[in-house]
Amino acid sequence: MHELSVAISIVQSVNDARRDYPDETIVAVNVRVGALSGVVPEALRFAWAPATQGSALDGTALNVEFIPAAADCRTCQATVELPGQRLVCPICQSRTPRLVRGRELEILSLEFQPQPESRHAS
Repeated sequence: MHELSVAISIVQSVNDARRDYPDETIVAVNVRVGALSGVVPEALRFAWAPATQGSALDGTALNVEFIPAAADCRTCQATVELPGQRLVCPICQSRTPRLVRGRELEILSLEFQPQPESRHAS
């Protein structure tokens, strides 16, 4: 399962970004995974716990946004969502080589634990 190595890479990237927020606690990492990225969202979620174990991200949530593949069909001029892994237009059945989405594998955002507001006595 290569999703473990993907999860470890996400952890490393988040830890690098975390240096800008040393006093903040990250509670969730939000990622986007395309249907043709080669990453199975369920396997990535499963790999998250072992990838974060013992790190500053141990116990954080991994939220995965799945992006279906879509292509611009040059034959019927439609932008179509592609079912499964087939690069064929579901409308006109022509091959659709111009993908417009579905290869994404990116970190979208980090969610931080709200810090309690400090109250100063006047």
